[in-house]
Parts: sequence; C-alpha cells; structure tokens
Amino acid sequence: MATREETTLAGKTATPVLRVGNWRVTLMAAMVGLLIVLAMLMKWIVELQVEAAQERRLSEAVAREAMARCHEKTPLQAVNECLRALAVSASAAAR
Repeated sequence: MATREETTLAGKTATPVLRVGNWRVTLMAAMVGLLIVLAMLMKWIVELQVEAAQERRLSEAVAREAMARCHEKTPLQAVNECLRALAVSASAAAR
C-alpha cells in the first residue's frame, strides 16, 4: 500500500505526497515526540514544586518570627495569649 502508485484521471502515475515507508519509523517518531512532551511536562512540574517549596519556606519563616516575638514577652500568660492568637490567625488563613 505504501509502495503502490496512484493513478490520476489523465492516466499518469503520481506518488503520494506523504508516504510512510515503514511503520516502525512512524512509531519511533511518535515515541520521540511523546518523550519530548513528557520532558517538558516534567520540567513544568518541577518548577511548580520549587515555587511551592519557596513559598512554604517563606510562610514558615514568618510564622517562626511571629512565635519568637511572642516568646519575647515577659509574663507566661502574655506568651500563651500571643501563641493562641497566632494559632487562631493561622487556622483562619488556612481556610
């Protein structure tokens, strides 16, 4: 079928414009294309994970700094109230 020539109306023979000589070549080309798409997808996923990790580290640093400010207070009751307020604000921010 790939080597068969097609006959035109005038009786002349014409070869198809796109002719696949071997199905293995087509399969390999499709696999290479899929590999390229998967590589690009993995790159995008890794970049997304790196950005999420950076944001998480930043938010954790802010939380640690707020807790350190709470522990600078002198009376234990003030420290506990500050930590409770931080927990409430963190749970409200998580929603």
